[in-house]
Amino acid sequence: MKLVKKIAMGATVSAFALSLMVSSALAQSGPSSQASNDVGALSPIIFEGVTYAPGDAKFKEVLNKVNHTVVESDGTAYGYVNVVDADKHVNEIVAKLSEEVGTLESNLVSSFWWDAGYSGHHLELASGYTFPNLGDWNDKISSVKSANLKGTRLYQHSNFGGDSIYLSPNENVSNLTSRNFNDKASSIRVY
Repeated sequence: MKLVKKIAMGATVSAFALSLMVSSALAQSGPSSQASNDVGALSPIIFEGVTYAPGDAKFKEVLNKVNHTVVESDGTAYGYVNVVDADKHVNEIVAKLSEEVGTLESNLVSSFWWDAGYSGHHLELASGYTFPNLGDWNDKISSVKSANLKGTRLYQHSNFGGDSIYLSPNENVSNLTSRNFNDKASSIRVY
């Protein structure tokens, strides 16, 4: 836990420190009592006001257009072509959640795993932390449990560039393939 606090304060994480954190987190991990929105197969997405399900003829075409995904607390996913629209949506959610912070439980950590089903190497990042370059974790994250404060955002490239996905507080995604973001993350923000 001390390592997580150091990370939250902006300390640089070396590969050795990451491996220690992974080992410690795996030793401490257990079943979670928080609500789960686990998703396994591809999920429907709302794009330009229309809902597309995996069985729809245009689903794959729409998914290829989506660069940024915002997943709300009810599990509804919204797809955006440009980051400005996605940022606007995320900022609205974060602002609303900022007003409610006092009523939330105290799980202020987002958890990330290399493998689907919350298995494999494990990393935890505290709320308020940004990780601009994932180093050894680059393009390795397959499952996520988002902190319950204001959510978590994963980016395709280092320094918060490229495609992105925002996961609302307490959003648990056991396989990021369902959100078209498996093994794509190169930087992270935990709000």
